[in-house]
Amino acid sequence: MSKEISQKLKNNKIIYFVSIYLVFFLIGDIIFSNFFYKKDLNHNCYKYTKNFFYLKKNCYAKEKWIKQGKSYDVFTDDYAYRFSGKYKNKSNTKQIAAFFGDSFTYGMGLDYKKSFVGIINNEKNNYNIINLGVPGYSPSVFKYQLKQLLKNEIIPSKLFFALDISDMFEEASEWADSDMYDHPIQVKPNTNLPKKKSIFKTIVRKNFKGSRLIAKSLNNLFRSIRYYSHEFKDKPKKPGYSGWGNFLYTNIKETDQDLWSPLTFNEVIIKINQNFKDISDIANSINSDFYILIYPWPDSLEYGQSNFNWEKFANKICKDYSCTKVINFFPEFKLIKNEQKNWLTKLYIGGDLHITEFCQKIIAKKILDEAF
Repeated sequence: MSKEISQKLKNNKIIYFVSIYLVFFLIGDIIFSNFFYKKDLNHNCYKYTKNFFYLKKNCYAKEKWIKQGKSYDVFTDDYAYRFSGKYKNKSNTKQIAAFFGDSFTYGMGLDYKKSFVGIINNEKNNYNIINLGVPGYSPSVFKYQLKQLLKNEIIPSKLFFALDISDMFEEASEWADSDMYDHPIQVKPNTNLPKKKSIFKTIVRKNFKGSRLIAKSLNNLFRSIRYYSHEFKDKPKKPGYSGWGNFLYTNIKETDQDLWSPLTFNEVIIKINQNFKDISDIANSINSDFYILIYPWPDSLEYGQSNFNWEKFANKICKDYSCTKVINFFPEFKLIKNEQKNWLTKLYIGGDLHITEFCQKIIAKKILDEAF
């Protein structure tokens, strides 16, 4: 027998065994997907409607945020709040602390246990910690969420509201009250409504979860390698000018005017004040401590607050509406900026707006020291 024929037979044999293996693997995957692994595999836990969005209940997702960032786990509980995925032993005698906010409170970019709310949850066993943070939410939605808590007979003894710099433009151009709904509505049409999935995609999603889990794991491995290789490259040393937050150090007339529409900048200030007045009234009615959390963005650390001082704004709201305290993280961020050359990536993931694991610990410690 010639070498050519022998090699051909060997190749045919390999193809045969690989084909048999694939057939058995796919059959096994179908059995695994339909009888053993009942979870849906999601990229995120958001549920979108035409005029609102929220987190889905009892959801698990492997979420990714920026290209160079690592994927992270997101779990939601029976109430659609983000949590660690492991239920603590809950008691009716425990006090409740509720955290409201956007991506800052949500813990964007990190597993829940590494976020400041997750750290506090792990430390305070005598409290049931509720995380109501959802990226894109602002005070109009916080007020609605608080009312829903009370409607469900969940009465927190401590309320924490993250007043984010992005709340200004979100209150101006993203959220509005509505007489038709009990919740605020998005001003602009929602472009995130899910498209109808093809029959092929539906079959794959339902019957080949094992294959998708393997593919996700490999993708996450390569993303982690890319993330760590990026970590050792030259890091950005200076932040750019953020379009959403440059009103702190730029004349309002020189900022993007689309951000202040349909409300003007001054109308936004009135709206935020009204929301916090209403929140304060509710907090007083349930005898709850009411805290406001503020932190700087990279560009506000670099370029200051010469046009609009965020710290003074938060303190005035607190004074006017009798909040318990403003927990201000500007001093801690400024100290790190002054002491460390790589402050930008030390504080912010990839030098973006969202907070690193290192910084989450600082935030959690200060909240624990000043509010618990």
